[in-house]
Amino acid sequence: MLSKARESLTMTEYGAIALDVGGVIYYDEPFELAWLQATYDLLRSDDPAITRSVFIEHVERFYRSPDDGAAGRTLLHSPAAARAWAQIRRAWHELAQEMPGAVRAAVTLAREVPTVIVANQPPECARVLDAWGLTEACAGVFLDSLVGVAKPDPALLGIALEHLGVAPADLLVVGNRHDHDVLPARALGCPVAFVRADPGYRPPSGVHPDLIRAYTSLRAVRTAPPAGDDERVSVVATLAALARSSATGLRPVTRAESS
Repeated sequence: MLSKARESLTMTEYGAIALDVGGVIYYDEPFELAWLQATYDLLRSDDPAITRSVFIEHVERFYRSPDDGAAGRTLLHSPAAARAWAQIRRAWHELAQEMPGAVRAAVTLAREVPTVIVANQPPECARVLDAWGLTEACAGVFLDSLVGVAKPDPALLGIALEHLGVAPADLLVVGNRHDHDVLPARALGCPVAFVRADPGYRPPSGVHPDLIRAYTSLRAVRTAPPAGDDERVSVVATLAALARSSATGLRPVTRAESS
């Protein structure tokens, strides 16, 4: 969730904000867990010899080296996994779970300072953002699946910067992954607020506990905060407290707001 980076962090020094979606607006975990379970179920229907323990080994390989090819071909690169992902996309709106207070905070923030969505998400995410009022509230929505460039390529943030017409130093990037959010932001010279992991999601029905345990451990590695980062936001509901306030000027995040 989004809360204090440091108690005195305010938005007065920034001209705009770029918000990630997964891990910031809604939980990533329900989609991924549902996909993993659906993939396993489809694999088992094709080949009953595939055990849960073998599948979890492939899950670990996939999540530890998802982008560099070191994982090789795993069961999560199979046609069954692609069919399962199509199922999850059809159920995207039903699986979406708002992180507590995130939508209200983001809408409030967007009234105070130009705010855009910049995220690696399928097109179905746009439907959720529409339904939750975020598309209307924000100054722009830039999803990799719609604009043709994805994180960690800094070009996705570059599109948002061009749209906003602000300098990189004036755009605060809010995200929950070092590789996909912190690194591209810093490559462009944007300040970063890192969102700490939040365990408050509800696992989708039917996901085996062993799969949940394995995924949770891998997820913790993926969303570990960057070492030495001194601008951290950890409670989504207090995101709006970071906004510029013309009436009061500087507006620190208090302990009450960050609880």
